[in-house]
Amino acid sequence: MSPSFPSIRTTAILLLLVVGSTLSFAFHATTGGATITYEATSAEPGANPGLVTRATSNVTDLDERLSDTPTQYQQPIRTAAATGTYNGTLSPELHIVIDDVETPYVRYNGSYYAWTLSADEETTNATIRMRQTDPKTVFTSVARPVSEAPPEVQTAIETGTTTGSIVESGLYRQDGTYYVVAPENEDALATQLAGTVIGFVLTPVGRGYVAVALGLLAYRYRDPTRDRPLTARRAAAIAVLAIPIALVGTALFESGSATRFVTGPMSAAVVASGVVAGVLTAQRRWLSLAGVTIGIGLLTTASISAVLGPVGLFFGPLVVFIGIGTGVIPFGYGYAFAQKTPRESPQ
Repeated sequence: MSPSFPSIRTTAILLLLVVGSTLSFAFHATTGGATITYEATSAEPGANPGLVTRATSNVTDLDERLSDTPTQYQQPIRTAAATGTYNGTLSPELHIVIDDVETPYVRYNGSYYAWTLSADEETTNATIRMRQTDPKTVFTSVARPVSEAPPEVQTAIETGTTTGSIVESGLYRQDGTYYVVAPENEDALATQLAGTVIGFVLTPVGRGYVAVALGLLAYRYRDPTRDRPLTARRAAAIAVLAIPIALVGTALFESGSATRFVTGPMSAAVVASGVVAGVLTAQRRWLSLAGVTIGIGLLTTASISAVLGPVGLFFGPLVVFIGIGTGVIPFGYGYAFAQKTPRESPQ
């Protein structure tokens, strides 16, 4: 008796299941074992200005901000630094660079300044106030007590270094001495953050793929003696399966904000809905395809906005955009399984 091998379709489903299961743990893979070395460096007021401005969120390196801005557009800054105030129009080249500078202090041309910017949201008119301040005042104002710092920061200050996935950088003070805690290698930190973001995005994508694979397997083996094309209604049921799968995955393997119980499942559902789009495309039901696409987009945006607030109006469409892009693979499965095929082994 000759051995029985899985059919091409079954093999494709199993492959999707493996890929989806792997991606489902992408976030854990990118955050679980990676560590960054942080070091604590003692700093006198006025010393290591570049290190201080990079480590603390309360001081902006204005020279670095303006490095790519042509000199002729920097006159308002020079005026404010020299006279204390500038009130007038900003060029678009300057406005776009300093519009989001909201720190209380800036470092400019070798000195520290107290900084305030009041800009008209509808025009480029603005008032800039810059008052030169001695470094001691800046350090006293922005440094946090070591006793109130996280344990990782205290370890870094006691031993010189510490390791962790994310350690709170900043300027700290203890017994009259100031310390800057910052990553030893900022490129390594940037790489880890990029990996974390990618893992965060790919995790619900993987769960959407798992839902499609499990749904197709169940549908295929429910009645293996019949070659039934996938219908839009059954494809919709498969897409909905992504929600409980993502909920279980979130409950078992993730911790943190409760919003993950909404954003994760909705993201996975958008990805899995590609199988519905594939079936509707195969059936040339263009109006239904448009309705499903718009409907899932609005539902996802509304759900995410309900838990995140106004910021969800940005992240909701972003989730939909990513979901549609990564839903191309479920789309292909939906399109293929909506077609009638010659008789093949149901194994």
